[in-house]
Amino acid sequence: MILLLNSAVMPDEGVYTLKQITETTFTKELRDAAASGNFKSYIGYPETAQLIAQITGVVVEVSREQATLMAGDTILIVKLRQRVTNPAHKETLQLSIEDFEFFRCDWQPLDEGEIQC
Repeated sequence: MILLLNSAVMPDEGVYTLKQITETTFTKELRDAAASGNFKSYIGYPETAQLIAQITGVVVEVSREQATLMAGDTILIVKLRQRVTNPAHKETLQLSIEDFEFFRCDWQPLDEGEIQC
């Protein structure tokens, strides 16, 4: 499953591999996942969802749910290049695609026998 997030978070313990990707690669991977019905949106802001839809042609739902990972899941991330100075103004900003970076994050759960701190 492809999970679509608007921040680089680690919702579950495990091993994460984060790699910056191009807008083109992001678009292709999201379109492929959408075509196979293999993605879930955890994008929390309508403006970000609309921007993703504009560049990819994929309808992106807004969801404030907590993401939960399963073995084999991949996270596609579209995040702002800089933090918003005043979060109260986040929804009123005039953002463009140049304000965002794109990442792919592969995740694996910890081995059952591994010692956890």
